[in-house]
Amino acid sequence: MYLSFTTGCLSNEYVISKTELNRLSLLPPSQRGTRVQVVQNLGERRDSAIETAAAVPSQAYARDFAVYDQAETAKQPEGGARVYFDVQLDNVLGGIGGGSHGGAGRGGNGWGPRTHVSRGGSGSGPLGGGGGWNLGGGDGDDLAAIAFVVVLLAIFVAAPTGLAVTEGIRYDGFVQLHPEQPLHLKTSTGTDRTIPLAALTPTDLAATQEAVVMDDEGFGFRFDHRRALDRKGLAFKVDFGSLRLPCACYSATGLASNLQLGYFPHHRFGLLGTVTVGGGTNALNQTFQRDATNIEAQYFPLDLWRVHLGGFGHGGVQRASDDQSARTGPAFGGGAILELALTTRLALTGRMDYTVARTALDGQSWASSTTLTAGLAIY
Repeated sequence: MYLSFTTGCLSNEYVISKTELNRLSLLPPSQRGTRVQVVQNLGERRDSAIETAAAVPSQAYARDFAVYDQAETAKQPEGGARVYFDVQLDNVLGGIGGGSHGGAGRGGNGWGPRTHVSRGGSGSGPLGGGGGWNLGGGDGDDLAAIAFVVVLLAIFVAAPTGLAVTEGIRYDGFVQLHPEQPLHLKTSTGTDRTIPLAALTPTDLAATQEAVVMDDEGFGFRFDHRRALDRKGLAFKVDFGSLRLPCACYSATGLASNLQLGYFPHHRFGLLGTVTVGGGTNALNQTFQRDATNIEAQYFPLDLWRVHLGGFGHGGVQRASDDQSARTGPAFGGGAILELALTTRLALTGRMDYTVARTALDGQSWASSTTLTAGLAIY
């Protein structure tokens, strides 16, 4: 998992890792498209996605696409299998011919190719810039609700957060592909070549780093499901809420916000650098400010469906200022955190924090503060 802070929308391109390509190459050609793990790219969308039906059972692939297994095993002259698949690719990309293999043909099992895509190259647009948002495919009403929540929260957070949200909502999960779906193999030298998924062999992967498939090309995708929330990798979090300074003589309340950037070496545990900004007024109408920088450890031991419960602890430096003076001292704290997963990379968060810092007026005593905040986590 990785985080990308960039402008732009969600691309028509989806990456298949080399590990996944190795797994697919060892399967019978008829079964390779049953369940393929992809990650959507960020960038310019070339065209609207091809509409396809819902995902189907793996048995449907074995029944409807058995002809592709026969093509692989049949005794043919040297290079015959490759020629067969090259012809099929011409049919997909050029709109030549029809479904001559029953269920494996162009109209079989609800698959219908887009025929205006030209052959050659990956067909990708330049990454970054342009276009509106496209939420990926296959999640329907769930993604509509997610988009609504994201838009509301984006009103209250900084511009970088809005850009990072694009990373959070891109599709990271499983799709079903037609055996003849064009597969764009990328090499370390920057060159690429295109073959059908069914024609993939372990030999093809010797110089291949990854592959790209496109939802506006060939037969399109049948979207299955997104992967569950995965924190492993870089993380960016922002939240906003209330700040309270307990005091025996008068109340002091205000607003606070945390901005965090860090890394999760494991799905359940991570370390984040945190900048906290807070301030407000007390009952005497005097202003105060509480800012801090610290290192925070987070641990999430409990998962229940999309709800993830955890705790955190942090240590650093707090700066306090008010009408009396400005003071700086060490600060330590911790609390509870809740995350509600929206996608594989995006979650709503809520946290309750209690902090003590040596920033009392006498310069020696420890003063406490509590915050209750909510926001976004992007992994």
